[in-house]
Amino acid sequence: MTAGIPNTVFVTAFAGAAALSFGLTPVVRRAALAFGVLDVPDERKVHTAPVPRLGGAAVGLAMALAVLAALAASPALRSALFGSNGLIRWAALGIALAAVLVAGAVDDVRGLPAGAKLALELAAAALVVGITGVPDAIVVAPATVAIPLGAFAPPLAVLWIVTLTNAVNMTDVVDGVAGGVGAISAAALGLTSLALGHVVATAVLFGLAGALVGFLPHNFRTPRIFLGDSGSLLVGFLLGVASLVGLERGGAWLAWPAVLAVSVPLAECGLTVTRRLLLALAVVRPGSARERFLLRRGRAGLFVPDRRHVPHRLRDMGFAPWTALAVLYGATLGTGALAVVAVRWPAVGPPAVLLALAGVLYIAPRWLYEELRLFDRGAFLPLLETRVLHNHVVHVLYDAGAVTGAFLLSRALAGGPPGASPLSPVIGIVIAATLVGFKLAGLYRGSYREAGLAETARACRAVMVGGVLGAGAAFALGAPPPPAALVLFLYFLLTLIAGARLSFRILEYVYQRSQLAGRRALIFGADRSGRQALAEMLSRPELGLRPVGFVDDEPRSEGADFQGYPVRAVSDGELAGILRSLDISDLVVPVGSLSPARLVALGELCREHAVRLLHFGVRWDAGDERVPARVADANPVS
Repeated sequence: MTAGIPNTVFVTAFAGAAALSFGLTPVVRRAALAFGVLDVPDERKVHTAPVPRLGGAAVGLAMALAVLAALAASPALRSALFGSNGLIRWAALGIALAAVLVAGAVDDVRGLPAGAKLALELAAAALVVGITGVPDAIVVAPATVAIPLGAFAPPLAVLWIVTLTNAVNMTDVVDGVAGGVGAISAAALGLTSLALGHVVATAVLFGLAGALVGFLPHNFRTPRIFLGDSGSLLVGFLLGVASLVGLERGGAWLAWPAVLAVSVPLAECGLTVTRRLLLALAVVRPGSARERFLLRRGRAGLFVPDRRHVPHRLRDMGFAPWTALAVLYGATLGTGALAVVAVRWPAVGPPAVLLALAGVLYIAPRWLYEELRLFDRGAFLPLLETRVLHNHVVHVLYDAGAVTGAFLLSRALAGGPPGASPLSPVIGIVIAATLVGFKLAGLYRGSYREAGLAETARACRAVMVGGVLGAGAAFALGAPPPPAALVLFLYFLLTLIAGARLSFRILEYVYQRSQLAGRRALIFGADRSGRQALAEMLSRPELGLRPVGFVDDEPRSEGADFQGYPVRAVSDGELAGILRSLDISDLVVPVGSLSPARLVALGELCREHAVRLLHFGVRWDAGDERVPARVADANPVS
């Protein structure tokens, strides 16, 4: 029982809304058929025959009638509604919901421009926020005080409502997704609101959940009616408003439970916006004597519908319709349960949100959207090509910031000596001494764009010299770092300084490796020459060779690994099986690594298995300026 209201009232609101929605949906369907309000299939739809829309009308009406019945049956609920200007606040919500429902219905019937829909959503959200008010602070960590939002509270509340409205709308692309996900999210928010004592919001949320549950039997498998924009916009808008009202405690908004309860629609919205923006950017590599990476811009198409939403991608990956629904429902149930737990134990909220975000960031690029593979697409390479980042002044400023960050972070983790000198002058002297060490050790000599072992060694040497000088300056000023802090300082410094210098080479390697396609090549010999052959293939994707690993005569090399490519120790008799099992099309042999007799035997083996034998070597020519000093020589032997 909450505030004198038995929990049976909320159960009745849920059950009543479900029964009403189940009965009203066929009536709305017949009306939609009569007026020709149909969703006609096209290339981005999964249904194959026209299906009526306007399902949101049945959901909205059922929810409203069930909530009104709950209010009529509970004097305590009516008292909570009419107290503290509650009637005005909820009346404003009713008007805004009606406006959103009508806008969605118009879009279902005759179509509505995306800009007009967005303007109506903003106006409805502003009406609700302006009349009902919103929490003026936000709780982001259980052990800290709420952060006041001040004048930012109303616009942030409007942004939250509109974002969630469109997020639910984006999930409404496959039968049962928006209805089921919306019902689970509404139930989770209802439970959290109930735990916080917001009884009217709880009744509304359970009414919405029940109405969606009653609608779903008409929407599964061979759908007889769709929610349409009238339903998805209504559900998203109500979830957005109720999550603000129902998760308020002491004037502050509990952000983490709200985000967890609606995390699946939010993830869909974030992925859709991000991938559409990224599709407008392409990394190009114009052919020239000096290779460069450039960005080519196109149209983002943020409001252009497509068939690449998460439900679509799950089906494209081979999931059966019910399996795809189970995945989405299971994810929503899991995060919804965490939202309820986070109200009772606030410490659960932040790590749960971070875990959910990490899951999305891992799964989406790996299996759902290749356009999100930013490193594979070389998205950061054009940034590193800009002239600004090749300026030595910029390098010194970055290094000064890196030294500051490494010093402060090491002090924070390992602590400092008691009674040490004030930190501000110490930091300035440490920065100056460390930068002098960098200069003396040659950090600013040469380029790191095509960094190899020599440049890596130079950067590491400079970090050690600069770090020791910086630590010595701290000692001289009476602020000696403890041993643990010194080790951490050197570690962070090496990561930030050397990592920045090698970033282009690392990112270019990842990009080149992702671009490899074509013939599967196996390298004979894992020695220096074989590794040079691998480097040449990785740096020149235009060769059309995709390395799959090494084979070697040396038995001790079995199970070894080089840059992620396995090394197999094989005899002549085993090599034929390796060629077949790995579907090899080219065998690369470094020049001079094998005897002539062995080469002849390999040539016969390759001809027998229709494998091309390639000779790889480095040729140095003198006396002819037209010939470069170092070229790769990969000659096929038939």
